[in-house]
Formats: sequence, C-alpha cells, structure tokens
Amino acid sequence: MRTGENWSTNRSSADLGMTPSTDNPGAAVAELLLKQSEADAAVTPMDAVLEAAKAAPFNDDRCFRLMSRLWTLKRMMYYVYGGWAQGINLNEFPPAVAYLFGKQTYDESTQEMQLCDEILRRHWARTQRQLFAHPYTKFSTATRTGSYVFCLRALANYPQNIRIAAHNLGPKVIELAWTEKFAKLFPDETMHAIFQSQLAETRSHVLMGRFQAEKFLSKAVDVEITKRLCAETRRDYLFYLEETARFVLGMEEERAGEVAVTGDID
Repeated sequence: MRTGENWSTNRSSADLGMTPSTDNPGAAVAELLLKQSEADAAVTPMDAVLEAAKAAPFNDDRCFRLMSRLWTLKRMMYYVYGGWAQGINLNEFPPAVAYLFGKQTYDESTQEMQLCDEILRRHWARTQRQLFAHPYTKFSTATRTGSYVFCLRALANYPQNIRIAAHNLGPKVIELAWTEKFAKLFPDETMHAIFQSQLAETRSHVLMGRFQAEKFLSKAVDVEITKRLCAETRRDYLFYLEETARFVLGMEEERAGEVAVTGDID
C-alpha cells in the first residue's frame, strides 16, 4: 500500500477490487461491523490522553508510561498471532490468506520494535532486557490488557476468516481512529512521527479484514459468530484503552481482583 494514497475504511467494494453483491453475506456483515466500530471509535479513552498532552507537554515519565503500555500490547501480539498461525489451513483458504496474515504479523512486529527502539533511545531503559523487567511494562493476567490478550488468543478456536474479520473490523478500526488523531495532534514530535508511520499499516489491516469478510464469510452461522466475537473484542480493546489512559495520566488503577478472566482461552 502506498502512503500517498488517501485510503479510507469507507471505500466501496468496487474500490477495493471486489464486486458488491446483495447476495454476499460477507459484504453485508463487513459494512455492519465497520459502522459499529467507527461509532465506538468516535470517542475513546485515548482522547483524554491526547487532550492532556496538548494542554501541557508530557514529561518523560508520562511519555514512557504511554509508550510502555503500547509496547506491552504489541509484544504480546507475538503470542496471539503464534496461536492463530497454527490454525491456518491452506486447503481451506487460498495462499493469499496466509500471505496477508504474514504481512499483518510483520507490521505488528515492526511497530513493536519502533516503540522499543524509541524507549531505549531516550534511555528510559538501558537494554531490552531491562525494559522487559520494568514495572511499566509488566504483563499481568488480572488486568484489562490481560483480558484483551486472552480474548484475542481465544479466537484461535475459530477459522481464520472469522478471527481476522472480528479483529480487523473491530479493534483495528478503533486503533486506526485514535492513531490518526495522535499522528495529527500529538505535540511530541518524535512520538508524532511514530504514530504517523504506523497509519498505512494499520489502515491496511482494516482493509484486509474487509476483504476477507467479503470473500470468505459465506455461511450464516459464521456471520453470526463473527458479529458476536467482534463485539467482544471491541469491548475488551476499549477496556484496554481505558486502563492505558488511566495509567498514563496517573489516575487510580483498578484494584486487584476487579478484573477477572473466565472461560477457556486455548
């Protein structure tokens, strides 16, 4: 995807090289999920972080808090995508599906390393090993971050078309929305550039989700499962953003035990 093009999640099926059809349940659910996710993305907890940064420049501690929480989620995507990769059946889906998934995994890895490199460059941690051990980057299961990661990991129980649609037409739409705001308005120039550089990749993930939904969601039962799973992943991602915003702004965090992870995750 070329960054110079004005891509939008609202592009028509014809714009994406697909023929729209009223008999295509995948196209209908893709439109529905996009609209629902865009509504959720209109206002998120990250707006409070951005407003605080615009009102007064973030000190090093707040910048570190923000980047560390974003980095923690990105690095946990290795665990998520590793589980998903085991469920790609090339006899069920064409090779393009595996290629697109590989591209998304590569993009997430690139973004994770961008955040890590910037943290190390600013000497908030001297080595990556120290960064993993830092309290700001500690991963705990009884948190909103943990709940969201396990929610994504549980999608490994479903075919690739369902989990990609649920993720890329849900949380990825919300991620794109707040990232666009940070790319335009975040006052720290280096962080502003990082968010700007991630836009094309995140936008492509949304388009991947739409493409795969339109092409490979054909069964009524798959459509209904996708709608339920997308709603759950959106909810948990918004909870993750709330936890992140509270941490960055120094607000009281949820007490231990307030967040519970239930059900099977494998």
